[in-house]
Amino acid sequence: MNMIKINSDHVCHSNDIQSDRLTSDNKITFQVYNDFQSMYSMLSDWDDFIESLGGEIFLTFDWCQTWWKYYGTKRELSIFVFRNGSEICGILPLFREKIWLGPLSIIVIKMVSSDFMPVTMTVPIREKYIDQVVDLLIEEIHAKWRWHLLHLGAICGKYNSLKTLIDAFKKETINKYACSLKTEDVQTYFTIADNWESQVAGLTSKQRTNVRRTFRETSGKGIEIGSSLASEETLSQMFDNFVQMHQKHWQGIGMAGHFVAWPDAKEFHHEIAKIQYGYNRLRLIEIKFNDTPVGYEYIYRFGDEYCWFLNARVDFESNSRIDYKWIAFHAKVENALKDNVKTIDAMRGMYDYKLLMGGKIMPINNIFVYPADYPSKSRVFIFRLLAKYISIFYYKIWRLRLAPRLNVRLQPFWKKWVRFHPLAS
Repeated sequence: MNMIKINSDHVCHSNDIQSDRLTSDNKITFQVYNDFQSMYSMLSDWDDFIESLGGEIFLTFDWCQTWWKYYGTKRELSIFVFRNGSEICGILPLFREKIWLGPLSIIVIKMVSSDFMPVTMTVPIREKYIDQVVDLLIEEIHAKWRWHLLHLGAICGKYNSLKTLIDAFKKETINKYACSLKTEDVQTYFTIADNWESQVAGLTSKQRTNVRRTFRETSGKGIEIGSSLASEETLSQMFDNFVQMHQKHWQGIGMAGHFVAWPDAKEFHHEIAKIQYGYNRLRLIEIKFNDTPVGYEYIYRFGDEYCWFLNARVDFESNSRIDYKWIAFHAKVENALKDNVKTIDAMRGMYDYKLLMGGKIMPINNIFVYPADYPSKSRVFIFRLLAKYISIFYYKIWRLRLAPRLNVRLQPFWKKWVRFHPLAS
């Protein structure tokens, strides 16, 4: 076993750590990997496991590896793989880092892909093994690591094993650790009907009228609506056009836009789009009026679900009777039907227009585990309270209110804020 000894502020790493735990029913083992390169041989097994759980594309091997390439600096990677014999029970790609807020610091353990982009995820542990996996995980980090807070999140609303997971942590952390569950936000989901007509039939009468009017207006003005998916030949140019249109819209209303706000977002998404295209998971839809691009839908397909990550559109005249959102929604639904997709994850936030299109909201949750002794609990409490108020001022007051009014050109998000704001919930 190749063990690397480092200072007390950092975790000890091993390229292959294995531990056995006998239970009444199963013998669970785990391995800890400190890089993705040594795990290439299990790439397909990793992705198959995530898909079998109904997990998100953000937990697939290549997404995690690419995320780590861009955002893993000064962070320590530990990928836990739990098995019962040859069966994978859980994959937890975790990292550890120290975060400072003024004179106060905490050492945090988080999931890969959990920050630097507004995503949600499940916790990739097969439900029947949750108790044993949590037991092994807590024992390992208690024995080997110096830490103050374990954060699992943001956990998506569709995750059906949340109660089982919380109960397992509470059982395993009695006396030694405290465990809490916090709801921070919501996300929107769409259920896809058997066809477009059935999808529209589920809307309110007012919205059905809006849909009919939009398509009648385009037809009456001689507008031919077309949509196409990016191909190998068109992907790079289409992606650049999408980014440009997205940024133009948001900067036109005084906001930074995703590809400026989030550090390295353009480079990351350009690379991940090419990788996922190779797996036939990317759905970059270009929408045209009479051969002129008017919008883009940036979507990933994984399993039987679409992840509707971002969109872009031209700014239509305020007096236009064409409601573009129905044009774009029609394109998404038609492609979802071709892909036999059952749901669309519309990501974070409660947006009125998504609810009007039939979206349903679900809560986003976070699990926090921390040592139960008074000094540790106090440190975590003070840090999270400080993080909360700094987040309010920095994001809600400065970036959303003051900067647009003062016509200040917004820069990428403060990287330290990106790291600590998930802990402020």
